[in-house]
Amino acid sequence: MALPLLAPDDPALAALQGHPAFALEIIPWADYRARLDATLAAPASPFAAVCIPGHVWLPELAAAGQLAPLQGADPSALAAYNRDDLLPLVQTEAHFQGTWYLLPLFSDGHLIFYDPAVVNLPAEGVPTVSTLHLHELAAAAHRPPGRYGLALKAHPSEIFLDFLPFLWEGGAELLDADEQPAFHSSAGIAALERYCALREFCPTDTHTYGNAEIASALQNGLVAMATSWGGQAAPIFGERAHGAYQVGVFPHPWNATWSIALPANLPAGRRRETLNTLLRSLDSTLDQQITRFAGSRCVPAATAQSIKRASSGWRLRKPCWNAPPCCRFVPKPGAFWGRSTVRSTLPLWISKRLPRR
Repeated sequence: MALPLLAPDDPALAALQGHPAFALEIIPWADYRARLDATLAAPASPFAAVCIPGHVWLPELAAAGQLAPLQGADPSALAAYNRDDLLPLVQTEAHFQGTWYLLPLFSDGHLIFYDPAVVNLPAEGVPTVSTLHLHELAAAAHRPPGRYGLALKAHPSEIFLDFLPFLWEGGAELLDADEQPAFHSSAGIAALERYCALREFCPTDTHTYGNAEIASALQNGLVAMATSWGGQAAPIFGERAHGAYQVGVFPHPWNATWSIALPANLPAGRRRETLNTLLRSLDSTLDQQITRFAGSRCVPAATAQSIKRASSGWRLRKPCWNAPPCCRFVPKPGAFWGRSTVRSTLPLWISKRLPRR
């Protein structure tokens, strides 16, 4: 019997659709956390497994006892999985306080998708694109209303993460040595001002954009350049795409590893059965299928090789950073929407402290 799996609407997870081991229920990303919380708080989980964005939610959910450690598997299932093949950083992200909780699927980080015909970036290779130069690049490619230089996301589930490359390259930090908010420093304010200034080159409704709207804008040639996730590459490079897009990376992009976890409110016997099935199903064949959608596997063999798609050739490297897991950040995008100032917005972008790894 296929395992009921709760998952967000990330195109990379399309590799699991139709797999005999899984029966996916796909939830829109904006609604996913609420549905996950309801699942983990229920008397008994209706799902055998759930998808978790690595270090982002693991500390909170594991410390609350809502996820089950991955233990008690059959030796043959463990041998089939070969956990030692995972990249060391991915291994680390799958653990909380020394206990194994996650089975990684793919690493998802920031990519800059651009049309080299109109954006002054190379048509070959994977350039590093400074956030300090985006204004210049977007201005040169800006030809409204037919084509805008750039699109930005401002959905509350996206804007803070998209701001991180600007924050880090500007020399600011999320937290200070005492793990108190530090990003409302002068460097952080300058970084957010730089981010908000890019709206000049965006479609007028960019403040409503999430992942789907970014993909659509690129597909239809409405914008020359936009930032999205590696896991969103499938629709962007799809058959309806406007042209042959290339990808670049920020000097300090953000990254998380989407993984499968077991709900603690699943009966113990069912957890062991589910774990054995997962360990035997997450093999190299499935890993390669996921790569076609995400472009970023979790095993060393793929980190330096070119990823060739039928519709477009593209290459990916990942100099990615993780956000500290000790706080949950809640974006208040008023400055981007023009409803407040940057100085009044940044101090509001944090809610509560989370358990440390």
